[in-house]
Order: sequence, then structure tokens, then C-alpha cells
Amino acid sequence: MRHGMAEAEAEIARREGSERLRRPGRHEALEVLMVAALAKALPEGRDLARLFDPGAITLVRPLLPGCEDAIGKAFSGRLLRHLRDRAGGAEKDAADPKIRIVSFRGDQSPRDRASEIRLHRDKLRDAVGIGRPVLLVTTERDLRWGDLAALFGPEVRLPRLSADLLLEVLSRTHPEDFDAEALRLPEAEALARLAPIAIRAAFMAPTAEAVAERLAAVAKPADAPSLTLADVRGQPEPVRILTRMVADLGRWRGGGLAWSEVSASALFFGPPGTGKSMAAEATAGSAGVPFIATSYSACQKMGHQGDMLAELHARVDEAIARAPSVFFIDELDSFLARSDDGNSARYQRGVVNGLLEELSRLSRAEGVLVFGATNHPADIDPAVIRSGRFDLKLAMALPDAAGLEDLLATGLARIDPRPRIEAGAIAALARRLLGCSGADVAALLRDAASRARAAGRAITASDLTAAAERLAPPLDAEIDRRVALHEVGHLLVAHLLDRPAPRLVRLTARGGFVAGATATLQTLDTAEAELATLMGGRAAEVLVYGAPSSGAGEGRDSDLASATRLALKLEVSWRLTDGDGGLFWQDAERGDLLGTDPGLRARIEARLCAAHATALDLLGRHLPHLHRIAAVLLRERDLDAARITTLLAEVHKGPPEPEETSQVIPFPLLPQEPTPDGAA
Repeated sequence: MRHGMAEAEAEIARREGSERLRRPGRHEALEVLMVAALAKALPEGRDLARLFDPGAITLVRPLLPGCEDAIGKAFSGRLLRHLRDRAGGAEKDAADPKIRIVSFRGDQSPRDRASEIRLHRDKLRDAVGIGRPVLLVTTERDLRWGDLAALFGPEVRLPRLSADLLLEVLSRTHPEDFDAEALRLPEAEALARLAPIAIRAAFMAPTAEAVAERLAAVAKPADAPSLTLADVRGQPEPVRILTRMVADLGRWRGGGLAWSEVSASALFFGPPGTGKSMAAEATAGSAGVPFIATSYSACQKMGHQGDMLAELHARVDEAIARAPSVFFIDELDSFLARSDDGNSARYQRGVVNGLLEELSRLSRAEGVLVFGATNHPADIDPAVIRSGRFDLKLAMALPDAAGLEDLLATGLARIDPRPRIEAGAIAALARRLLGCSGADVAALLRDAASRARAAGRAITASDLTAAAERLAPPLDAEIDRRVALHEVGHLLVAHLLDRPAPRLVRLTARGGFVAGATATLQTLDTAEAELATLMGGRAAEVLVYGAPSSGAGEGRDSDLASATRLALKLEVSWRLTDGDGGLFWQDAERGDLLGTDPGLRARIEARLCAAHATALDLLGRHLPHLHRIAAVLLRERDLDAARITTLLAEVHKGPPEPEETSQVIPFPLLPQEPTPDGAA
């Protein structure tokens, strides 16, 4: 037996001696590349000796996704013995580290993935339980190692693929014609996108020059979108922030900024058609990086929950592998808040948890800008959009008049570099299109261009007007005036009750709206003032026309619906008044509360009537201002915060003078509308 062992040891020594003299084959180029990368990444001295400590676990991070097996082969017994000799302090008789490779297929279901993680964890526990050191090769970041986590030592992170590393390998695989100065290898960023299989194939070329040419051919520039942030019009504030993100990404790519200092994620929210998807794609175009996009429905169509999450995982893998890149997920509002209610609660909880895991992976991935989009941010599970997953929240609002002018002018220039349409006509059309989105403007321009082609001529102002008639037919003049009075009613009541001034009042072909700040904290006084403000539009119509229109109460987002919900919260959730004497909390969103509690319904009705009476009284004493500001709104269509402040400066807020009485006059005995003066 001893004689046989001696012969075996002699044979091993002979083979190792021949290996030292053997030139590596071209098919081994990837393994040699990993050895060269390890030589740059492995520590020295005591830190190197820790790799051989009994039961120690060392994480080895690959320089390219997909090269884990090549790293495992690079850690040959000969290399490990060489490292032990260099470490010095390592015990000579200690067992060589066990190499464990953890990687997952992109199409693997979450259940299979979890099962495989448990298997790896058990094998890892078996190895360290007998004192075997482990080299764990993986790109995965969160494998939940539990009680094993305390055994993990310093991480060995292989450097990014570089020309220097490739030249070092080429000098060994193709020494005959190797000339470092004559070889032209791709830039580092292009090399970082190379797949391991592409590197293997390139090194099979017969000469070093042919290898370099193959590498240049497969390391193509990132397929960045042609769209850039310069193409995103009508959204100046989001574009400013996105431009800053692109600049920081460039600084990181140049080595001048740590990734931890980069704002790398943002949530776009706003009405449909405002350019949320376009902004994400344009950011990738401006940065010159790949754009990887998916959505709830794109993932769901792959099948059941496991298949859906596997598809999401694969798209995240793609974004990480192609970094620097932009990852975009649309329809985030489809990932509803997790709850225990309903038959689908368990399914939805699993889907949201899967999304959270992928967002966590993305937050740890350097070089990936992450964007999400939603029309309804309130519907999303709060854990999805918290800071750390989506740091910035970018409102994509419907464009104002200036933004619409910009969209029209830019779009016309694309159709005809020298459009023969006066600037005044474009400005008038922009005011008419208030309330329309960027997508609406694009549709209008396509319609106008089609009309011009059918007529065999260049596009004209009449083509634009005809297209606008279809897209945004003007309201009847009297309806338009009623809407203006309604919106100014809200504005004036808010001002007279010292509520925060709105930032915008707009009149559109589809109606009007007032945009203001939402209160984060309510008292009884502020809630009652807000109720009166919500009733201000209805009160204005009653004062001028003798009765309200359906606009005050049509739909769940109407003034009356919002006031009812606010009054319910005041009574049953916030408990800001004694009410029925109780302090127990009730959910104000329950639809059956008013139907099952007659006393509550009576209290809500009383509050709404009191708020309406307050609004009537305030507006009745300021009818001239109501008409004056409504006339300005009818003319200008779009009032910003500065213009609103100017218009309200003449409105006296204090208590009425003793002789002042309310001007509530029953319809139709109405005072004549004052003629708007030039100062308004």
C-alpha cells in the first residue's frame, strides 16, 4: 500500500512539473484570464492566509457574469498550493479550500431557486462543519446565509475586464505574433459587456491580431436608444433632474464618483400620455447605454406566478449584465399594496415580494439606473416605492401653455424643417390644447400632416386647427364661463380662509382644475376650511346661475365626492369632533358607513351644508372679484402661482365692514358683470 502511494505521488509530481512548462491552450484562455484577474485581486500576507483558515468562507465576485465555472477551474490544486506558500502563515497540513459555485438560470422559478439555495447552504454547512475552508464563487448578493453569515471573511472582488488583462493572456496563448503595441483592443466599457462565450470564441483565432479583431467585432457599442433628453419637451423639471443623473453616471464611469453617491433611481408618476416611458428611454439615449424595459403585463403573460417572477428576474439579470444600463418597469400600480383581504391576496403578496427582491438586487448593482412609472402612485405597495428602491419621485404633469408651444414647434420642425406657420398661431393653438398631453400633441401633428399629404401641400395652420377640432373641440362659450367661475370659486374661498395658495389654475377644452398642496396634518379648523374650499366651485355656480351643474358632483374624484370623504375622515377616522361621543377608529373608505349609520349620515350632511353656506357667504361678499378673476382665466386659460398671487392681492381677507352685507341675490336677479379692467 505504501509503495503504491509513493508511485502515485511521483506521478503527480511529474505531471505538475510538465504543467509548469506547458503553454496554455487557446481553449483555456478564459481560465487563464481568471487566473490573471485573481493575481490582481487576491490579498497578501495574513489576509491571504485567512483563505485557508479552517471553516472560513471567502466570497469571490466574478469580473463577468457567467464566468463562475472558469474561476472554479482557475483555482486548481497547483494554484491553491502556490497561494498557501505565499501566505506563509497558513498551516501546511490544512485541507485545500472547497470551491463552491452558486449561479442560477434566468428562467428558474422562485421555488426552484429557493430549493437550490437551501441545497448550497446545506453543502456549505457540511464543509465548514468539518473545518474545510470554502471559496464561494457567485454574483448573487442576498442568499440569506443565516448562521453561516458570521463565518464570511473579506470579499475578493475581481477587477473589471481590461485591455491589460487580455494582453497578459494573449502573450501566453499566442506568443508567436504577440505585439502589445500593434494590437488594438476595445475600450474598457465595451470589454465589460463581453460575454464569456464570446471571449472563448475570439481566442480560438490563429493569431493575436485576429483575436483582437474578433474581440473588437463582438464588443459592439451599447445599443443605446436614439432618443435623448433633448427630445423630451414640456417637462423641464424632470429633464433637469434626469440630465443631472446622466452626468453623475458619466462621472462614475470615469472613476470620479463612487456609485454610493449617485442618485440611481426615480419613479415617474402622472396622467397617461405625459412621457414617462419616453423620459426613461431618453435618459438611456443621453447616457449612451442600453435600455432594458419591462412591465407588469409583459411579465404576467409569461404564465403563472413562478413564470412571471422568472421573467422579471431575467430582465433584471440582463440590466445588471449589460451595466452601465437603464432598467425601466412600467405599470407599477399593478403591483397593488399587499393585504390579507380577497381571494387573490396571497398571489399578490407573492408577486410584490418577488418585485421587492429584484429591486433590492438592482439597488446593489453598480451602473444600473432604475426607473419605474405609474399613473396611480397611491395604489402601489409603499415598500415598492420607498427611498432606496426609488429615491426620486418625478411628477410628469400635463404641459402648460409654454410646454405645449414647445411640443408643437418641435414636432412641426420634424415634419418640415421650415414650417410656414406663424408663432402667434402656434401660441393660440397651445392655449386651446391646455389639458392635453404630449401624446395628444403627437397625435394631433400626425393628423395634421396626414391632411396636408392628402391635399398635396405643406402643412398649414388650417390643418392644425382641423386636427384640434377633432382632438379638443372647444366648449360652448357659456359652459366655458361657468367652468371658469367654478374654478375661481375654489381659488377665492381658499384665499379668504387662509388656505395655502394653489400653484396652478387651468381652463381646458375638457374642463378646469385647481392644483394645490395637499395638507399633511389636519385640525378641525383646517378641515372645515378645506371643506368650504371644496364647496367653493358649487357655491360660485349657485351665486351666478342660481343652481349648480353636474360638474360639482360627477365621479368619485369630484368636489362633492372629495368633500364627503373628507367629512367622513373628520368624523370616523380622525375623530376631530365629539360627534357621537366615541373615540374608536373606523375606516372612512368603507362604502357602507353612510348606508348603515343614519346618525353619521346626518352629521356628514350637516357638515357639507355648513361648508356650502360658508362658501356662499364668502363669495357673496366678493362677487366683483369672482367675475374679475374669472374673466382673466377665460382670457389667459393658465394661471401660475405668481399670476394667482397678483390677482388675489386686491382681495381683502379681513372681517367685513359693519355696513358690508352679502351679495347673495337669487337667480335671475343678478348684478351686471363688471367689465374687466386692464389692470386685471
